[in-house]
Amino acid sequence: MEVFTGAPIFVDSLRVVVAVNDREFQIGDQVRVQWAAFGGSGGNYQSQPQSVQSFMPLHFVVPDDTARQFEGDQVEVIFVIERSGGAIPSASLLMTFAPALIQTGPVSIEGVSEGVLEIDPHPDGVVLTIPRIENLRTNNAIEMLWISSANGGQGGAWRDYQRKLTVNPDSPLKFRIEPSVYQKHRGETVHLRCSLFLGSGMVPGIGYGMGHRGILEFKLI
Repeated sequence: MEVFTGAPIFVDSLRVVVAVNDREFQIGDQVRVQWAAFGGSGGNYQSQPQSVQSFMPLHFVVPDDTARQFEGDQVEVIFVIERSGGAIPSASLLMTFAPALIQTGPVSIEGVSEGVLEIDPHPDGVVLTIPRIENLRTNNAIEMLWISSANGGQGGAWRDYQRKLTVNPDSPLKFRIEPSVYQKHRGETVHLRCSLFLGSGMVPGIGYGMGHRGILEFKLI
């Protein structure tokens, strides 16, 4: 059993996936998913049952409004097989619903003004600042990707890529951009975007874009 999530802009993207096999399941079984909160939220959830028609995974979509009631709490997730009037519970999967991340401001680069970065006044590099993000945790991570081209947009060449752990999550995070990233690309337009990584090991599948506050576009002159 796994819990998958999509990007924050997706609606009802949280899914519990039950891996159906021919050892534990039988064709015709009814399977439901149950959540129970251990802490103060008092949340409980039980899905509508799905019928086992083949030995393929079953996907249970959890509505956003349901998931939000568990925010900040530890939750036990199980599935239950209903068969011949009885119920067979699975082993538990424990997870914590972290509070929502709140960006306190847009990302910024010193020297970028009115959509332009002048190269000559910055021979030693520039600094990208990610303002403090509320509810970020230690050893989450933030990455930045710097792309530039004559036409701008996301289709340019990668000039810089960095990822840092949030050692001090209550403070702004800074990335140093070396001058070699931009000095030879005068006239190009930069598309810079930032992403968050919330899972242990910074698994790519648990990366989230930061929306318009995590994107910068400017011209190098």
